[in-house]
Amino acid sequence: MDERIDLRLDTEDKGDADLTNALREIYAVPKKESYWDELELRILSYVRSHGEAVIPVNWWSDLASWSGPGLAAAALLFVAAGLLWSRQADEDLRVSYEAVTDTLALEFLPGAVQVVQAPHDGTSQREATFRYVLSH
Repeated sequence: MDERIDLRLDTEDKGDADLTNALREIYAVPKKESYWDELELRILSYVRSHGEAVIPVNWWSDLASWSGPGLAAAALLFVAAGLLWSRQADEDLRVSYEAVTDTLALEFLPGAVQVVQAPHDGTSQREATFRYVLSH
């Protein structure tokens, strides 16, 4: 069998046998019969000394203190999503309106008449008309 995949223990190797025996001694059952009584007394005294500790009845009782911050975070997310959605809806409505009105104005108005629209930089219709007149 190939040495790389042979996982059987070598019986001639004394190092593993010594280690195995040492571990068996460490993890062996205690020889004193009173060990188990002493262990029980130590455990019960520890439990009695920590008897005042509040142990949650249910797993979700640990999460109860998170409910307030969690609800506040959820409310903020809903507000942010609503604002984003309303701005997107307003932008879609404006783009749709401009697309329809621009094509209608070009189709139905004679070539000599042009519609002056207010620019999107916040200036008024009057300023846009003034700039249009001065440009010709």
